[in-house]
Amino acid sequence: MSVQTMSVQRLKDWAFAVLAVSACAFALTGFGSASDAVTFKAPASYASAAQIGPFMQVWRGPQHSSLALMAFPGKIDLDKAMTSSNVKDAQVLKQSTIQICGNQPAYYVSMIGNGEAFGTSSPGVTNEKRQVDLLVTDVGGKTYMAMYVRLVGTSADPAAEDAIRNVCSKP
Repeated sequence: MSVQTMSVQRLKDWAFAVLAVSACAFALTGFGSASDAVTFKAPASYASAAQIGPFMQVWRGPQHSSLALMAFPGKIDLDKAMTSSNVKDAQVLKQSTIQICGNQPAYYVSMIGNGEAFGTSSPGVTNEKRQVDLLVTDVGGKTYMAMYVRLVGTSADPAAEDAIRNVCSKP
């Protein structure tokens, strides 16, 4: 997996397409959660806010922060899904291929943009800049995307940062 510039719009389009597919698949499958097959766990200070079948979970945290975990059926070619030469309405701070869970490869990106750029507006918080830390990895034949979103200027939550890097296969 090579590290290249990622298009925020492409990521949003990808997430919305998967959300639509997930909603359809939910009607045809049993219940479960995105975290059933991985070790991801939201910190205690985060409350469950939404779940779409076994495909997506969202948690709300302190200071308008949030966590999300999405499980995409099958492996996704990350080079094709996560690359572009333009990033619209967002500043990429860091992007790299990292190792998590020992030797499991993952794609990590940290960026800043307004809430609308990421589709992460919070009630009562308009046009505030957000920092989004995003990790994408393959586990057990599925592709997982974990995100930590917080307002720029608020302190990072170490437990939330650790949570998105803990998308490991359950023993």
